[in-house]
Amino acid sequence: MSSGRRARRTALWGIIAAVFLVGTGVGSVLPILPLFLRERGGSYAIVGVVVGANLVAQFIGQYPAGRLSDRFGRAPLMIGGLVVAGLAIAAFALPLSIGWLIGLRFIQGLGAAAFRPGSRAVVADLVPEGERGIAYGWLSGADMGGLIFGPALGGILAVFGRVTVFEATGLAMLLAAVVVAFALDPRRLPPMTPTRRVGPPPSSETLRAGVAAVRGLVMVSIGIGFLYGVYNVVWSLFMKSIGATDWEVGLSFSLFALPLVLTAPLAGWAADRLDRRWLGTGSTATSCLIAPIYPLLHSVPAVIGVGVVEATAAAFAEPAINAFLMSAVSPDQRGRAAGTVGTAETAAKAVGALLGGGLFGLGVGVPFVLSAVVGVGFILASLPWLRAAGRDAGMRPALAVTGNG
Repeated sequence: MSSGRRARRTALWGIIAAVFLVGTGVGSVLPILPLFLRERGGSYAIVGVVVGANLVAQFIGQYPAGRLSDRFGRAPLMIGGLVVAGLAIAAFALPLSIGWLIGLRFIQGLGAAAFRPGSRAVVADLVPEGERGIAYGWLSGADMGGLIFGPALGGILAVFGRVTVFEATGLAMLLAAVVVAFALDPRRLPPMTPTRRVGPPPSSETLRAGVAAVRGLVMVSIGIGFLYGVYNVVWSLFMKSIGATDWEVGLSFSLFALPLVLTAPLAGWAADRLDRRWLGTGSTATSCLIAPIYPLLHSVPAVIGVGVVEATAAAFAEPAINAFLMSAVSPDQRGRAAGTVGTAETAAKAVGALLGGGLFGLGVGVPFVLSAVVGVGFILASLPWLRAAGRDAGMRPALAVTGNG
């Protein structure tokens, strides 16, 4: 292995480690935040507003952050975003009003918006086509690994006071910033893929295929984003409604994430060999179809078991979607493309989170059924665009005009 390839691989593992740290922080907060807000006197609707503020900020920030990462480099946006997010979430430990907490969640979301597009695009900068599926599989596995460790850690830390969870999450974000700074240190890395177009402009046919790929993935992302936005608000409340303890709520998050980690290598392998469009779409659709089953169950073990089944099927979505998207655009557009799809997903998550608390107030099953209908509807809307994009952008890059990534 050449020294340049070795340095890129080391950088890739650094990014994967940073994503794990971020996932751990986010995972530790997820089951605690709704309960923390209820203890502060927040209504179900207020819980949705606080959760949704983070997603609204990501909606606003991801697209410009993606474009800036194409122009100025991935590292500055990623590191700055993690520092901002870490400080904002740690401030939850202060005795602040609900209004301040909404503002802090918004600031945290801006930090996350700066980090996310770059973390997706930089993998394609570091890894050649043909190996990106497995790389994104490990990235997804790291994210989900954080969601295994995070909720369990959050449950343990909550014994010492729920504010401790927010302090630990802030620390995890700051540590992730240090890891990214080390991983992407230009003194250790060979020059990465150019971020400016150096070849002839793409043909109108390849441009149309690339646009179709992005639009199709935007539709898929809206569908699953709305579902997960609703879940972010109502899952802990739903588990409590069927008699789950705090520990069991955390366990449900961890056991949902476990299959996503265990199947990450297989999901990445499949994304490098199968048609990424339908692998990602089919996996996403499975989550939507399973959602209405949960409110029919009244046993904590049964709910967790169905969650494991859903997660096993859902594991194949993210590596396929990310690899397809990054091979559908040229290197100088990767941050922008990741920001576009990420903006669509977080916008849908924000809407789902904002509505989730109110929908739960109408009935336990309402948010699950409605989110499933919305998810399936947007996935169906994606099919014409994905068909127009061509079989596999990994084999026939739609907009690639320089190098091999």
